[in-house]
Amino acid sequence: MIPTLPPPIAGDRLDVATEAGRVAGYRLGEGRTVLLLHSFNAAGAGVELAPLARQLAGHRRVVLVDWLGFGTSERPDAPFGPAFYGAQLERILEAARAPGEAVLDVVALSLPGQYVAVAAAAHPERFGRVVLISPTGFGRFGGGPGPVSRAAYAVLRGTGLGRLVYGVLARRRVIDWFLRQLFADPARIPSTYARYSWRTAQQPGAFRAPLAFVCGLLNDPAAADAYRRLTTPTLLLFGDHPRFTDASAAGELLAENDHLHRATVSASGDLPQLEQPDATAALVEEFLG
Repeated sequence: MIPTLPPPIAGDRLDVATEAGRVAGYRLGEGRTVLLLHSFNAAGAGVELAPLARQLAGHRRVVLVDWLGFGTSERPDAPFGPAFYGAQLERILEAARAPGEAVLDVVALSLPGQYVAVAAAAHPERFGRVVLISPTGFGRFGGGPGPVSRAAYAVLRGTGLGRLVYGVLARRRVIDWFLRQLFADPARIPSTYARYSWRTAQQPGAFRAPLAFVCGLLNDPAAADAYRRLTTPTLLLFGDHPRFTDASAAGELLAENDHLHRATVSASGDLPQLEQPDATAALVEEFLG
């Protein structure tokens, strides 16, 4: 029996209707709104940002969402890609704003930060301040999907092999192995987070969006240029032991754009908000102001 997936955090439910399906969001706290967006991976879910959400909710209105295809949101068979998720982001931004709010602060983890950067570069008037944790879309993790990636995805999706591949990725021991790659000290992996990661990967339709991610279809080729054009104050936040973000390449972006800022969380990998939650929250709160 597939275990029921609980909400990533205790809060008021905020359902966002989109043409492709229902996005599940959760509201907590009061004050100026900050939107939190989790990463994409085989077990991506809003729970990745739950500790940060609780911390910020002490003096902010927090909206934490599960992207469509992940967590407690619906998991449809959809044309997943940067254009698709860019449109999803527009709906989420609109729904997350409190009455009377013209702009939003946003915190995004890993790849979805690319969509935030592209949106903020195109419409800076919609954003207040942005924090991108372990961002991608530049350096070794830049560029969009190529013909090989698209062909691989077509084969995996069209033949049913993708479901089998995901079945391997969704095994508990494989998920645990992957999480160990994301932490500087695997002993700091929260047991509740590890179990939730496995549970979200067992839900019906869980393979669909992650399969597009694994094949590289979710990277936005416009991200690198968007970072250079950003006029929204943006913090690039890294752990000091990153594996899946190119922290060294961020220096070039900062040299080209004075609106970009950088901070590093000691003794952490690609999920500093889980490995060093207090230090990460302090940096985020300071930057958001």
